[in-house]
This record gives sequence, C-alpha cells and structure tokens, in this order.
Amino acid sequence: MPHFLSPTITLPNLPFKSGEYEFAYEAQCRADSHQSLILVRFWQNDTSHNESLPDEFFLRKVERPSKNNSIIKCEKSSKAQPTGIIKNAIKTLMEQQSNQHLITHNLNNNSPRQNLQSPFFKSVKYFLDFSQKCLIEVGFGSGRHLLHLAKSNPHLICIGIEIHSPSIEQILRQIELLGLKNLYIIHTDARILLEILPSCIAEGIYVHFPVPWNKKPHRRVFCKAFLQESLRVLDDNGVLHLRSDDEIYFRDALNLALSYKHINLQVQKNHKNAIVSKYEARWERQNKDIFDLKIFKTSSESQDSHMKSAKNAQNAEKNFNFDKILRKNLDNYTDFPYKKIAKDWFLHIDNVYCAGGVYVLTLCFGDFNQPQSKFLQISFCATYTTHYISGDPIPTKAAYLAHKHLIEFLNLADSTKVRSEV
Repeated sequence: MPHFLSPTITLPNLPFKSGEYEFAYEAQCRADSHQSLILVRFWQNDTSHNESLPDEFFLRKVERPSKNNSIIKCEKSSKAQPTGIIKNAIKTLMEQQSNQHLITHNLNNNSPRQNLQSPFFKSVKYFLDFSQKCLIEVGFGSGRHLLHLAKSNPHLICIGIEIHSPSIEQILRQIELLGLKNLYIIHTDARILLEILPSCIAEGIYVHFPVPWNKKPHRRVFCKAFLQESLRVLDDNGVLHLRSDDEIYFRDALNLALSYKHINLQVQKNHKNAIVSKYEARWERQNKDIFDLKIFKTSSESQDSHMKSAKNAQNAEKNFNFDKILRKNLDNYTDFPYKKIAKDWFLHIDNVYCAGGVYVLTLCFGDFNQPQSKFLQISFCATYTTHYISGDPIPTKAAYLAHKHLIEFLNLADSTKVRSEV
C-alpha cells in the first residue's frame, strides 16, 4: 500500500488544501496516542461522475518509538479507487516534510491505471435502483471471460464483481481500450450485491474458479445464501454457472443445488469454453480436470422470487440516519472494543478517535460472513454532521439491525446499560 517513512512527521496546520485535496483534521486514537487518522477529501474534477460531494477517505499516521520513525499510509478499510488518488494525497503530505530526511517511500509516478477514474467503476449504491437486464460474473480475475461476455452481449449490461484492486484497475483500462459501453465493475462482496438487486433481473451469473476453501468451507462464495439469492435474482431460465478445478468444491455445490426445487441441472467435465482464463490455462498445463455445474432456474420459481423481492425492497428502504447523540456516552465510555453479537448480525466498535469536537468510531458490523467496515464521524461542531464516511452502509438487513443497535448505544443516557447486555 502507498506510504512514506520518516524519523518524525509534521503535518501542516489543518484544515489544509492543496489542489483537489483537502486535509480536514487529524483524530487521535483514544487507546493508543501513537496512532491517528487524517481525513482527506478529494474533489473530482471529472464532470462525468456528476457528484457534488467529495470522496472521503482516511490516511493513518503511526509513530513507532521502538523504531525511531513514523509512517503515513492508506487506511485500507476506507480505501478509495483508484490507487493513484491515495498516492497523490500521501505524496502531498510527504512534500510538506521539507526539513525532514525521508527514510523510504513507494510514491513514485503513478502508472496510467493508477490514475484511471472510470465512469464504469460503480459503487454498490449505484445498483440500489438498478433495473436493466444483466449478466454477472463473480471474481473475474484477469477479466478475459467478463470482457468476452460484454463483447458478445452488447444488448445487456455486464457486471463484474471483484475484491482484488489490481484486477479492477486492469479491467477498467481494458474497457477504455476496447471502447466497451456495457460493462460495469464493482468492488464488493458478491453476496451483498445480490441481496440488493431486484428479482428476475439477471440472465446469467458466472462463478469461475473460485477459491476452494476446503479447510474453511464457510468462507466459500458458493453457499446456501448465495444460491438462494442467485435464484431470486435470475430471470426465468437464467443460469448460474460454476466452473471449478476442485472436485470437492464442485460436488459440494452440486449436493447443495440438488436440495432445491424448480431448477434444471447440467453437469460437464473437461468441456472446452470459448475463452480460456489465465487460471484455466494453468490447470490445463497441469492436466487437471475441469468441472462445470450449470443451474437453470425454471419459471415455477418466479412467484416465490417476487415475494422475496418485496421483502428485499423493504429492507433497502431502511435509512441510516442518526438522532441526537449524547457526547457524554463517548467521553465516558472507555471499555473498547465494544461487541454485540446477535443471532443474525453483529456490531463491533473497535475504537474511538478524537479531534476536538469531532469523534470517529471505527466499526465492523452486519452479517458474520459478509461484514462491512465503516468509519462513523460524530461531530458536536456546527461545521460537521454525523455521518458514515464515504456514504451509508450497504442496506442489507443485518447492517440495518446493527445500525439500530448503534443508535441505541449512542443515545442511551447511560451507556453502561448497553454494555451490560454483552
């Protein structure tokens, strides 16, 4: 990740503006005085984004007395895309260290893909009101198959889901070079996106060569919840296509599919695809078997799907607003981390950072298998508002339940009442 290392780090007087960047404040960690968060606002000058609000993210400053140095680096859980935005922000602060002798950094000139700001890179919130027929690929890797889908189906929107940032930056560059207009890329957990999509919208969902996780099957993307949401999102006769070199993964997925009604199954072994992915080429060189499981949704499933869609739409309408917050709860509560574990959701407040009248809570919450990490900024200053940095959480049911409990924790006159429940 982008960073620079120096014997000591001196920040300019905040707030500080430089070009497209605004460095708003430095919030000190209450539990560790050697750590702080620096809020950065990046103002897009690309009008194609049509956004009036800046992108917000944090940089982390860490003093390391045992090593006689300090470091400023990206705070990964608030990472903005592309990487070049973060590198330039850190470079701006590095250039303020004119009287310091830098030890090291990795902030050399950005590659073209690191500077790429693409209208085809979408946030999860873009899909809250999405209504176009589509094809979805989960974990597209090098992107060969996803690019083939987009070129072969110009009448459909293709959605690529990936959590590996270099793969995202690479395919965004390919979209630009190929002049594609029907391919959107998103950095998220596939199960979260499927939960917020409407029913019967996808003609195909592709999961090619997922990580097997045979020792930790609970981490697999292909699970009961994923299959259930996929069948809801798929249109009648739509296909969920699993392609894997791992026979254990394939058989487990097949057994899971056999427990569902109103589907047709097609199983193939060593079938040749029109496009060979980077991983598939590797398995072929090793003479490994390739397994295909295609699950076709039949029309009998439609009625149940629409019922699930109504429930899902109701969840999506939940808001993440805050009522009046009691400052004394934050000032008096020092027993962090705070944890609340319920049947279908959890909330973890890792720590609190303070910058005068501004408080920042580091949060992890939602579904156990699809947790969301967010920063909540709470301000008792007139110039700030209480909000989640970089926008509200993805409106899953588990996230909303965790949010409601967070409100209870922040609003109670005596926060020890919440503490006693844990």
